[in-house]
Amino acid sequence: MEKSSNPFVFPEKTQLQDNLDTLHVENGEGETVPFSHYFESGGLLAFLVVRNDTLIYEKYGSNYQRSTVSNTFSIGKSMISLLTGKAIELGFIDSPKQYITDFIPQFRSNTDVQNLSVANLLNMKSGLKFKRAGGGLISDLFCDEARFFYTSTLKKDLLHVTSDTLSGQRWKYSNLDPLILTWAIESATGMYVSDFFQQEIWEPIGAEYNASWGVDQVDGLENSPSSFQCTAIDLAKVGRLLIKNGRRDSTQILSSDWIAQSISIHPENGTNTSKGRQKATHQYYWWLPQENFEGDFSAEGLRGQRLYVNPSQNIIIVQFANRGYGGYPYRAISDYLSAKVNTMSHTEEQ
Repeated sequence: MEKSSNPFVFPEKTQLQDNLDTLHVENGEGETVPFSHYFESGGLLAFLVVRNDTLIYEKYGSNYQRSTVSNTFSIGKSMISLLTGKAIELGFIDSPKQYITDFIPQFRSNTDVQNLSVANLLNMKSGLKFKRAGGGLISDLFCDEARFFYTSTLKKDLLHVTSDTLSGQRWKYSNLDPLILTWAIESATGMYVSDFFQQEIWEPIGAEYNASWGVDQVDGLENSPSSFQCTAIDLAKVGRLLIKNGRRDSTQILSSDWIAQSISIHPENGTNTSKGRQKATHQYYWWLPQENFEGDFSAEGLRGQRLYVNPSQNIIIVQFANRGYGGYPYRAISDYLSAKVNTMSHTEEQ
């Protein structure tokens, strides 16, 4: 995907917030450490903070700079969520209730997929069997996660998926759901997902650098669950799109209704999972904290790739990492910059 012909450039604070390096945050081991320690120990490659539409912190690791393109892994799922909303807005998809077989007729002969809806896929409630990595070296070599990552015949392989429960009933984190949805978007729009994304998202938000999707073969299907590559600064512009309710200046790029629908926890999704101390649930390929919920949310990828958005505090944080700590310093940073900690301390003294 080519960079925008009308790039957006974040204004930069004259003196960046170097004092963030000494702010104490929690790492993935439950320890409280200075952010500089979190950065080094976690093998971070890039960390950006945008507040009130201004870039106030920017730090890169070894061999990284602003123009470095990196794989964001599962953040690609969240990009597919945006595209689903755009496809609905443009009339390519009627609604989230529409069946996948309307777009991929080849699935009609598979009884395990016949009643699968767009909403089932967005909420990872397809009911399809999918074995993730994490069971040991031998198990990982033969798991579904590896098979669908390395295959050169994605569409052919997807036609043979089977279910282990009824669709719509149980949440299960799976790469199959966004893969099938990616194929449905391609069929519905008549465009490669990468072309559709560039036309409807990448160009309008003002991306400064080229980006890419991994595919299974030349002219093949985008491996959306784990292979979206971009720069950290341009990923921040995706966050800006969400904070601005789908707008760039006077141009409505993405429906504000879709954004609200995506990042507001639906009652039926509150028990999807309970990740981390934030007890985050997963919906429409976004992670939504339920502990002390303040409207913040994130897109997350393997090895510590993060796009964190806090609309109430007008803060966007992007993290790229080589391995990641698994910590969650974003709220601490967001609170610090919004002076919530100082205000609380002042109130306690009174």
